[in-house]
Amino acid sequence: MKCWWLASLLLLAGQATAGERVLSAGNSVTELILALDARDQLVATDSTSVLPEGLNVPKLGYHRQLSAEGMLSTNPDLVVGSAEMGPDDALELLSRAGVAVEKLPEALTVAGLQQNITRLGELLNKQPQASALHQKVQQQADALHGSTNGKKAIFLLLSDGNRIQVAGHNTLADSLITLAGGSNPATELEGYKPVAIEALVAMQPEVILISRRHLDQQGTPAQLLRNFPLLGQTPAATNDAIVAINGRALIGGLGLSTLDEAERLHHEWFSQP
Repeated sequence: MKCWWLASLLLLAGQATAGERVLSAGNSVTELILALDARDQLVATDSTSVLPEGLNVPKLGYHRQLSAEGMLSTNPDLVVGSAEMGPDDALELLSRAGVAVEKLPEALTVAGLQQNITRLGELLNKQPQASALHQKVQQQADALHGSTNGKKAIFLLLSDGNRIQVAGHNTLADSLITLAGGSNPATELEGYKPVAIEALVAMQPEVILISRRHLDQQGTPAQLLRNFPLLGQTPAATNDAIVAINGRALIGGLGLSTLDEAERLHHEWFSQP
């Protein structure tokens, strides 16, 4: 029965007209589609995507763990997502069904974001909107270049059992810090790496960034310091500079919400006094 149902979905998917029915996976991609005025083309998203009020489309699950059956049930003609979209076997099944599948490269720079905007404009037939969005993004990024104080800032990723990882080089969190006008003392590390608290203290961060969800799980910055008392020896703790950020801004590559967070952090923490 399941095989018959899946075969029917494969047939329906192959009948769609390219560009009309879009499934988006990854918040950074979905927000670009919305900014390109293509909301009417969206038929489904993943669970990380934030949708405006009044736009009700199915959310099919986490962008790394999408099922072929779930995606095909929405009859998309284009599935587009971040480089993290998967699993690959599910995407391969969609391709075999005649559905166009596009993984956008993970953008870690504004230039990378601009390239993704261009590509989405082509895929969605929204080139004029892409050109306008290019200008808006560049203006926002240019405004972040001046009057920065270069404060040392780290981003901490908390996992089960209160294990800590710090964001090093080639991470979106590092890009966020740089865009905002700070400097990341953990760039000698590559990617996200577990570190001892003593090593974090030695970095002497003036600002500690942590996702709002993880900080909420701790309770308050004061509770975080009670759980990790050695962090109290950092300038960030002394100056009440443990800062919650929007964790969705770090999903799927540098996007519009990443720029918005960089702008907020710049004005609140990294602009010249």
